[in-house]
Order: sequence, then structure tokens, then C-alpha cells
Amino acid sequence: MKINIWIRLLLVGIFAAGLCLAPQQSVNAAVANNPGNLALPGIGGIMLPEWLVATAAKGLESQPNAGQQYDLSGLSGDAWRYARIVVYRLEQNLGPAALLFGFVESNPTALGELARPLLEKNLAENGGKILEWSPARKTSLGGRSVPTISARLIMTEKVPLPMAATVYVFMHKERLYAVGYFVPDSDRRFWEKMANPMFGQLKWE
Repeated sequence: MKINIWIRLLLVGIFAAGLCLAPQQSVNAAVANNPGNLALPGIGGIMLPEWLVATAAKGLESQPNAGQQYDLSGLSGDAWRYARIVVYRLEQNLGPAALLFGFVESNPTALGELARPLLEKNLAENGGKILEWSPARKTSLGGRSVPTISARLIMTEKVPLPMAATVYVFMHKERLYAVGYFVPDSDRRFWEKMANPMFGQLKWE
């Protein structure tokens, strides 16, 4: 199996997982008040600002491909903020074939070319659509420069609210991961400023 097929499977997984978030937002209001480290399974951890609380997303029991999902919420200034983090891992151990991922790491445009038609297809099946597509780029994840894709979109016709998604794709311990955060489109600039230092300072396992 070629590396581009593995990446396709991974991206299908994380965007399909993202489709689960919109109907759950009202259910998953913050219920914890212990800020600190958010562990990302198999990857490491990120530090959260004091005002931000992470809770495990609920209501996903019937979604076998939902990955690990967390709701981030809290009051920043006079505004309530919300984000969903999704961690998705391709279970197959790539072994020596992981070296092929180096091509994608050095050519993030290739990732974008793979991701966009997949995303368009998945969204269309749920009555959603892409509103804006940003060129794939490399950003810092725990000191590593990894391929990253971002888009503004309508996730599903059931909840036709504009959302913004950013997804990091990378290898770690011979496993292929995608970590994404999904936020209300109206808050995307705020979360870009928050997410860059949070993910940039990720502590690897």
C-alpha cells in the first residue's frame, strides 16, 4: 500500500470524526475547572491557559471512527470560547515504509492536493461544503515542522454553522497521526493565536 493511500485513509478518518462535533456542542459545555496539561493519546501533551478547560467529548459511543475527541471551553475576557480537538491515529504500523512520508513532509502541497477532494466528498455526503481552502503549509508542532491544512467549511446540513478546521499530519513512533482542531468560524482568528503556541510547545512522549 502506498503512503498516499495511508494518508487518504487518515484524512477521511479525521474529517469524518469532525462531522461528529457539531451536534454535540450544546451537550459538551465545560464541566471541569482544572486547567493544565491535556494529554493527546500516543503523542504527548499540550499546556492549556488557566481559563481554558478540557473535557472528553461525549455522545460518541455510536461513532466507531471518531478518534479521541476533547472539548475546550472557557471564558476569555467577556467572551465564551469553544473548540474541539480530534486525535486520529492510523492503527497500521508502517514500519520501514514510514520513510516514504518524508516526501509529504517536504511537500505539504501534495497533502493539500490529497485532502481537498476527500474533504469535499465527505462534506457533500452530509450536506456540507468548503467555504474557503488555504494552501497547505508547514507549521511548528512541538518543535517539529509538520504539514498542516486549514479550511473554512459547513460541516453538516444538520448544523449549518460555518466552522474553521486546522489539521496537522505527522509520523510519531512509526504511526501516522492527524491532530485537528475545529472552531466556530467567527472565532478562528482568536483560536489561531491560541493554538499556535499551544501546539508549537507540545511535549512529545
